[in-house]
Amino acid sequence: MATIPEQYESQRVGVQGYRVLNLDLDGVCVDYKGAIRDYLQRQGIDVPERALQTAHYNLTREDGWPFETLDDYIETHKAAEREHLYATMKPLPGVAQALQRLANEHVYIRIVTHRLFVSGQHQMVVSDTAQWLDSNRIPYMSLCFTGLKDSMQATIHIDDSPANIETLREAGQHVVVFDQPYNSTYAGPRIDSWSDTNVETLLTLFESWPE
Repeated sequence: MATIPEQYESQRVGVQGYRVLNLDLDGVCVDYKGAIRDYLQRQGIDVPERALQTAHYNLTREDGWPFETLDDYIETHKAAEREHLYATMKPLPGVAQALQRLANEHVYIRIVTHRLFVSGQHQMVVSDTAQWLDSNRIPYMSLCFTGLKDSMQATIHIDDSPANIETLREAGQHVVVFDQPYNSTYAGPRIDSWSDTNVETLLTLFESWPE
């Protein structure tokens, strides 16, 4: 492994020290909508492939999904959790390799996810999330479950949620938008995959944005 650059020798976790990446999971590292669609298909409920390209973050607002109300969605989500949704979801192509390269470049990867938004199954969600990260060889130094992402400073945040993008930027944080149909109106910088080119983009941003 390369020597840690002098400016990161303290390895402090924070905007003024070590390069910190706050990384979302669903819609950024994993195909959440594809996993929910697969679960529904196993229950005999057809969801057309076009439904995966939703124009809204909230699935209750989209044609093709069988959710008339938020409660409908929550019940389906909880049932999918009980079948270990978070341990079996498909990673996005190239994510493990890309994150390993960032880790090798001395980026402190902090997973920050709002997966505990539904009560009653937290132990399963936490365990399955950790299992998925290990099984898919995702390097990380911290695993945080919170919806208050603006309370956790980082050099760079990568997120797909419109609400998170807005809140983090209002808090003065640097956000890289992970490209999804429902966030296409937000200004960049953005990445659309975990390609080598996009890893280079992220490494350049770590150097160009103040630490």
